[in-house]
Amino acid sequence: MPIKPTKLALTLILVSFTLFSFAQSVIIRNGIRLPDDTVVRKQLINSLNRFLDQKEKPNKENTFVLKETLPETSNLLDEMKGMEQNIALKDKNFYKCYLTNVVKQGDDNFIIQLSYIGMTETTPVLRSSIKLMAKKQGDQYFFYSPLKQNTISWKIKRYNNLTCYYKDVLNATDALAYQKKVEFYDTKLKMPRMPIQFYFCDNLTEALELVGVEYELDYNGVKYNSLSSNENNTNQVVNGGYTEKIHFDAHDLWHERLRLAISRDIINRPVDEGCAYLYGGSWGFTWDEIVAKFKKYVADNPNADWLNLYIQGTNFEGGEKIMKIPYMLNALIVRKIEKEKGFTPVMGLLGCGKKEQGDDNYFKALEKVTGINKANFNVAMWELIKGS
Repeated sequence: MPIKPTKLALTLILVSFTLFSFAQSVIIRNGIRLPDDTVVRKQLINSLNRFLDQKEKPNKENTFVLKETLPETSNLLDEMKGMEQNIALKDKNFYKCYLTNVVKQGDDNFIIQLSYIGMTETTPVLRSSIKLMAKKQGDQYFFYSPLKQNTISWKIKRYNNLTCYYKDVLNATDALAYQKKVEFYDTKLKMPRMPIQFYFCDNLTEALELVGVEYELDYNGVKYNSLSSNENNTNQVVNGGYTEKIHFDAHDLWHERLRLAISRDIINRPVDEGCAYLYGGSWGFTWDEIVAKFKKYVADNPNADWLNLYIQGTNFEGGEKIMKIPYMLNALIVRKIEKEKGFTPVMGLLGCGKKEQGDDNYFKALEKVTGINKANFNVAMWELIKGS
């Protein structure tokens, strides 16, 4: 596991950084051992710069990605996107990309290590450390995630289209539950069956390291999460766990599968969350438990103005495990639509566009599908609630 550098060490590194004339995107410190051959050196650094210049594009459009490794490299590139930005300071180029190591691995193959570092007054801040593999083809180098090399000794178990990669012992119950839930969601979304590669990691730190993220400030203190990509007709999940024994959350899995079916740019979040409540629960609570919590809120608020509460995004459950009224009402609406008309009309509501002030786009789509609009929303919601 990588050791986080001390402030003093980072300061010394930053002081020693100088630029080579051919470096554009990446900063190379004086003393880095680059390939002796000047042609190889120039090809490697130029290729790396062009790879970095294209990292904000859709991953499959990056012409310096080794194509057969696109699924795992896509997971790595997703983590690298926007890495230069400091959102708090509103500085798009706060963190600079430094080349910190180049190691030759046989003929025309290299390990590349990068660090994104910024300065706050006199204090260096490490945002991320990245490990890439480089392979020469023709007169350029292509880059890829070290996932396959890092898991070469892992075991493999297949369940139909699901391939599980694990170190020692596979929790078969967990794997089969995941497969069953994926099939349930994909059937609703009319998704074509595609291969799924699922890597069972102990935690997020391990998942990140496997794909090539040796450290990332944004995940400081985060124990569980997962990385996923959908490239080369393959859905790859490098899973860092949900709990110590369970590797997926049915709520989050809904969001993941939906984003494979329709663009995240048009997904209406309250409807999306409503579906996730209905089919996957939330915060570890089942749908029935969520309904019970909501009914208590209703009993305590017999004169609730559902239209106003919807537009304001009011919570019905507070504390750390927040649950929102718009999400719950949409869960009830989706259940009614699906019961009466099937799931296809729900897709129109899901894809009505991102939540906007006043929710006009949502209510336009809702009226088209159900006849419910702002004028009759309160009456319709009370009827749904009483029947729930």
